[in-house]
Amino acid sequence: MKQLFILLMLFVSVKGECLSEPNTQKPIVVAASSSLPPYVIQDTNSGIQLEILKAAFKSQGITNIDIHYMSNKRAEQQLMQGKVDIALNFPPVLTPHVYKSDELLRYQNVAVSLANKELKINSIYDLAGKSVLAFQNATNFIEAPFKSVTNILRSYEEVVNQEAQVDHLMKGWVDVIILERRVFLYYLEKYKQSAEVKPFIVHAIFKEAPRPAFFYSKTLKNTFNLGLGEIIESGEYQAIIRLDGTEYAQLSEPELRE
Repeated sequence: MKQLFILLMLFVSVKGECLSEPNTQKPIVVAASSSLPPYVIQDTNSGIQLEILKAAFKSQGITNIDIHYMSNKRAEQQLMQGKVDIALNFPPVLTPHVYKSDELLRYQNVAVSLANKELKINSIYDLAGKSVLAFQNATNFIEAPFKSVTNILRSYEEVVNQEAQVDHLMKGWVDVIILERRVFLYYLEKYKQSAEVKPFIVHAIFKEAPRPAFFYSKTLKNTFNLGLGEIIESGEYQAIIRLDGTEYAQLSEPELRE
């Protein structure tokens, strides 16, 4: 009888531990853009946004993160169907079964033109009559009246590969490109390695855009928010923002503390 009692107590103890600890065996599936450095860098599974996400979950004892790279539109569909747990980019609309986390960081979308064209762009309306190349799904991410203004442009296209935006601008194939400021600077540095960079003007005509992560599970969202708060308090968040995502991913924990 005594042995049976001991076995029963062991069973209850083990079961209690399983219920109280987060399930780290099943991977958390994250949908991320395939081309958004320095925020997301597919080649190294790193980048500012991914490192913030991983660090926040790690502080909660969760390390099994599975990143799937896809377009913003596909990520939106996959999240709404529950095929992924998290989407890093999602249009700012109210959708059932999609829960918005606290703010990871802020994007600053900008319009960029070549200086020799002498374009006066002080507002979204000043884009009228110009050829514009924007990032994919820009009309759903950029605030009004951008979407309506696209109807009065000389031409308007969106691309997944944002490296092509810098190339098209420098070759004079379009009047204006629209993309996030850090993304532009990242691809500009890359472009400099093989081609001449012409003088350009950055037109800050859009508002800063808070960027949360979007979750299919409210519980998982709450877990992430706790972790995000912890890494902000510890200073780890500031280290990620300060460094390129690849550089941060290569640092060891002792180096982070120095």
